[in-house]
Amino acid sequence: MPERPAAFQLPHPDRAEPSRNRRATPHGLRSLALTLGLMLLGGCGDSVAGSGLSELESRAAIDRLVTLFRPVDPIATSDVHDRNFRERSAHLEGLRAAGVTAGREALARFERAQGECFDVRWALLEAAAYNAPADTQPTLERLILVYDGKGEEIRTQAVRIASATIPQRAIELFEPMLREPIARQTRPPQEELVRGWHTAARELGLVEARVLCDLVVDLRQPPDARYAAVNALADIGGERAIRALREVLVESASDGNIRRKAAQALQRIMPRDAFCTLMREASEHEVDELFLFFLADMLDKNCSVR
Repeated sequence: MPERPAAFQLPHPDRAEPSRNRRATPHGLRSLALTLGLMLLGGCGDSVAGSGLSELESRAAIDRLVTLFRPVDPIATSDVHDRNFRERSAHLEGLRAAGVTAGREALARFERAQGECFDVRWALLEAAAYNAPADTQPTLERLILVYDGKGEEIRTQAVRIASATIPQRAIELFEPMLREPIARQTRPPQEELVRGWHTAARELGLVEARVLCDLVVDLRQPPDARYAAVNALADIGGERAIRALREVLVESASDGNIRRKAAQALQRIMPRDAFCTLMREASEHEVDELFLFFLADMLDKNCSVR
């Protein structure tokens, strides 16, 4: 039996965004092994070296994925729900480097899964994209770009998955949309596009965030998108990010919440002395009493001599 390829750790939607070079935990690989173990012992493991799971193994693994991601009986006890969550998360993790055959099987099942629940659909899409990204790219693009009137959930997941599996193409798709905000119902939420751009940029090792700097100072943008851009710029840092966040900080037309977020982001990415000087300058020109109290608190916590 040839050696299985190492798996990468990918995100559950409720968890932080991943780095693609993290390996799957042994728990995830063991879960997949349990699904395939009887087949392998029975002599059915006909994988080709370097290609991942065989067709037979792939079908079994994807069948198991669908079963695990279908709804649990709502009246089942909490331990049943908890066990299902652990098993399905571990199984998906184990599938994340299962090979192109498994990816194509997942993609075919996704295209036939219109009647399945949302969790099954995004899990299939994720398994497909991480194992057969070139095959899955047209489906991801269609989900992101074409509004079918069926809601945003699967489109939001397509943004997340595309940003991690086809990052260069994701950057190309997202940037024009980020620069021209339009009605939410015609495409994925703008804040999800911001998060997707940030993920794709990290995958590619990009440190230039011009599009997010432009977005964060654009008063046409929805507040959630600007909040997401502040968070991303706090992670990316750099002089361009500092200039954009400074502009937000002193922009009286912006809401107080984003100005507070900008100050907190600047505290993370600026040298302490420069940050304290900026906070004092902002205080001298501020007219909003509530924001003045906030600036005073920032100065007290970060700039006082103790």
